[in-house]
Amino acid sequence: MYTLPQTFCDTITHLHPHKAQKWLADFPQLIHYCEQRWCINIHSHFPLSYHFVAPARKADGSELVVKLFVEPSELLHEQEALTALAGENMVKVVDSDAEKGILLLEKLSPGCSLSSLSTNDETTLIAARLMTSLWRVPHLDSTIETAVKREKLLRKCVETYPSGIDFLSSETLQSALTIFAELNRSSQQLFLLHGDLHHDNILQSGEDTWKIIDPKGLIGEKEYEIIPFLLNHLPKTNVAETIDHRINIFVEKLNLSKKRVLMWGYAHSVLATYWLIEDRQEATSFLSAIEAFQHLYEHYYGYKK
Repeated sequence: MYTLPQTFCDTITHLHPHKAQKWLADFPQLIHYCEQRWCINIHSHFPLSYHFVAPARKADGSELVVKLFVEPSELLHEQEALTALAGENMVKVVDSDAEKGILLLEKLSPGCSLSSLSTNDETTLIAARLMTSLWRVPHLDSTIETAVKREKLLRKCVETYPSGIDFLSSETLQSALTIFAELNRSSQQLFLLHGDLHHDNILQSGEDTWKIIDPKGLIGEKEYEIIPFLLNHLPKTNVAETIDHRINIFVEKLNLSKKRVLMWGYAHSVLATYWLIEDRQEATSFLSAIEAFQHLYEHYYGYKK
């Protein structure tokens, strides 16, 4: 009998109040279905957040990864992003069952994340190299989320919480929304991006090779892509210095606008913090990042946003 962590059950129940109870009740049958259909044995799951993810072994000894979605539409969005961004540096899709919310992916080995490396410079350089091979011009008929949609999500937050929410003040929310709108208005060339590319979504595959997993898909500026990486695995002290150092590497290697990176950093940090608060996740760690982006912007450009 496969036992799911209570924290995972609580998370999906909060996120999918109308579907989670039935999905959890049907979970044993879903595991059995996967094992029977693809002749696999599903092993102990990886650390879980919003989806069930576990390694599996086929009868011939080969391995793959099983990812189960409570909401099948989320699978379709991820599969579209995986297909649109397919290449040698992206994890490959093995098979899927969209109706049941099942996605089979190649198993990356040894599979350790980029955060396992000891130096900040090395991790940032690897991420920058992967990004150069990832971005491409989006198709006109793409249904992948845009940065404009994220602006609309933040606008809805501002309207819903006119006095602020938790430790996000109304002034902070409005400032972030103003910047989001200005950046979208002044955007030039847009690209198909990963949308959530950070240390833990880059895994080792082979001795010196790294591959990208879990694309959310986003159509936006290149400067937006690096923000999740800047927010990830920050130290408890010298946050602004760490972010600034990472930015300088990305700016040099990817020919980005530092000013727009800092603006996107502030705006997205506020949106990401709101998402965490809404999902009942720990969000206070992002407060130092919000402050760091504002401090760096004022330091380099001499006025408040």
